[in-house]
Amino acid sequence: MVRVRFVSVVIFWLLAAFILTSCASSHASFAPAIAQPNARPARNFTSFAPSLRCMDGLFAQLPARRYLVSSSDIPDDTRDIDVGADDMLINALNQMNQRSGRYVFLDQARISGFGQLELVTTRKKGEVKPNLYIRGSISQLDSDTVDNTITAGHDSNSGRGITTSLYRSKRTLSIVSVDLHLVQYPSRQVLAGGSVSNSMVVSRRGLSGTVAGMIDDLDVAVPISIDRVESQGQAVRNLIELGLIELLGKHAGVPYWQCLQGDMTDARAAQKRERKHVLTGAETKDIQRRLIALGYLSGSPSGALDPATRQAITRFQTKHHLIANGEVDFDFIERLQAATPPPVAKAKPASVPASVPMQPRQPAKPAARTTVPAAPATSPQCVNNQNCEGLYKNLYDFIKEDVEF
Repeated sequence: MVRVRFVSVVIFWLLAAFILTSCASSHASFAPAIAQPNARPARNFTSFAPSLRCMDGLFAQLPARRYLVSSSDIPDDTRDIDVGADDMLINALNQMNQRSGRYVFLDQARISGFGQLELVTTRKKGEVKPNLYIRGSISQLDSDTVDNTITAGHDSNSGRGITTSLYRSKRTLSIVSVDLHLVQYPSRQVLAGGSVSNSMVVSRRGLSGTVAGMIDDLDVAVPISIDRVESQGQAVRNLIELGLIELLGKHAGVPYWQCLQGDMTDARAAQKRERKHVLTGAETKDIQRRLIALGYLSGSPSGALDPATRQAITRFQTKHHLIANGEVDFDFIERLQAATPPPVAKAKPASVPASVPMQPRQPAKPAARTTVPAAPATSPQCVNNQNCEGLYKNLYDFIKEDVEF
């Protein structure tokens, strides 16, 4: 009796699935709606997005000066990663240019051959030329440099329930490398120290297996397959952004390493924060308090995501180059929290015991005069005229004797 009931349930669901599939596929008018992805659009933020904004802030502190930057092609010399590396570079450069305006990408008619930039000979007289250009390539892809496989299973002679199972866990690691160079135009001299080569490890993890057993008098086998693949294209974007931060940071003579701290570029930590946000959500009152503090919202926190709050969220998203949809997503929360750091608690003044009489203040003795050695000459672009000796020598110092910018 149990077997007949089980078979009836299986047949019912198979027929239902067949009918629903037939109905869904028979109407062509449903195709546009079915083709739409269910996930909302999102900005393509990488692990170095905060670093790019940090670099923009460092450039904004320098004396006003503008460099026109162009690029030759950034081809995929491995012929295995098909991405638009040129546009990735332009996007990263513009993220470092929102406030400072120091490095401006110059798009122009050009011929790129043999890694060199050539302006078209038929250009108009007086056409603007770049001061610098960037060349490079996706130079290396080592696939499956590490391949770990673990297999486990069991076999039972019980005759009922799960009698056999087989599980296989696999992890492979590949290495992607990008080389970039900062070149002066029109001399085509690669600036001394103006080359970077960075690599990222891309992993692929999978779990597969089969679970088999006996339910009543029926043999049941369930296959399992789960794959998680990290994107090689996204790795290239990360590497281009990192290389650009290093090249322009050295050229400008700013402490770019401050923008590459672990808390900014830790993708795993950001993933955990995003997962926590998705699972727990965000407190509306806290969002409203932050928006009120920044001047995007008036009144007092109500805890309700009302139209006024959504309009304030939209204005904030527009100002910070997010998708202005009024939604409380992870990117909005991250940027809002970064814009409103927690207040620093004020230290309470120490109380004086009543039994201890106050002593009169003694006049301060004049400090002894000491001879301070003169600071060595620094680069004209060193931040706030600090002594850069021992920290970093600006690329400007390497070429100022031979070539002018």
